[in-house]
Amino acid sequence: MNKKVFAAIGVPVAIVFFASLFASSHPDALERISINYGFEDKAKETSSFFTDYSLSFINNEFLSAFFAGVIGLVLLYGLYKLISIAAQRFAK
Repeated sequence: MNKKVFAAIGVPVAIVFFASLFASSHPDALERISINYGFEDKAKETSSFFTDYSLSFINNEFLSAFFAGVIGLVLLYGLYKLISIAAQRFAK
């Protein structure tokens, strides 16, 4: 495998891996405010693929956060590629 390709894939995945070690299980600020003021039960429950920055179908908390990060990374890269292709075509 080409070293540049390995670095382009390996470095971001390694960053996601180490960042997922520091993922907090505590609620974020908006969730904390709703708990403090007692209206967290009034919000509509919605299902999401990335509920609480994890994947609900993976039982291991670390792996769930890690793979959610990898999927997010892939989605962002795909969006970047789409925008760059569109920008190149628009520039011509």
